[in-house]
Amino acid sequence: MSTATVRHRAPALSPAVVALAGLLTAAGCAGAGVAVTTSRSRYPLSLSPEVRDSTGRLYDRRSLTKVGTLDVRQTSLGFLYSGLTPHSTRDFSDEINAQVAAVGGEAVVGLTITVRARCDWLNGFPFLDALPIWPGCVPVRLTGDIVRR
Repeated sequence: MSTATVRHRAPALSPAVVALAGLLTAAGCAGAGVAVTTSRSRYPLSLSPEVRDSTGRLYDRRSLTKVGTLDVRQTSLGFLYSGLTPHSTRDFSDEINAQVAAVGGEAVVGLTITVRARCDWLNGFPFLDALPIWPGCVPVRLTGDIVRR
C-alpha cells in the first residue's frame, strides 16, 4: 500500500494586505538630523554654572549676576526619509549674540541643548509620515542663564 502525502499551500496574501503591512511598518519613518553649532558666538558659553573669561580666570555663581535668560529655538526639516537633509547644521550664534547683547550680558552659563524626537504638528496625520514626500523635523532648543561679572 502506498502512502500519499498531502501538502497544503498557504493562501497567498492579497496585495492590499501587503501594502497595509508595509504602511504600518513604515509609519513613523519621517525624520531629520541636525548638528548644533555656535561657532560665531561672541560670548563664552558654558554647560556648567561656571565660566572662564579670556584670561582663563574662573567665575562661579557667587561672582556672576544673572541678567537674563537665553531661549533660542530652531527646527531642522528632512525629506525623503531624511535622505535629502541627513545632517543639517544649525548655527545658533546670531540668536545667542542678539539675546546676550540685548540684556548687557557677558556670557551664558548652564547652557542646555534640548532636541525633541519629532514635531507634533507634522506627525498629527497618521500614515502620512510613511510617505517619502512627507517631511520630518527635529526641533532644537537652547536655554541658559545670561550673566555678567
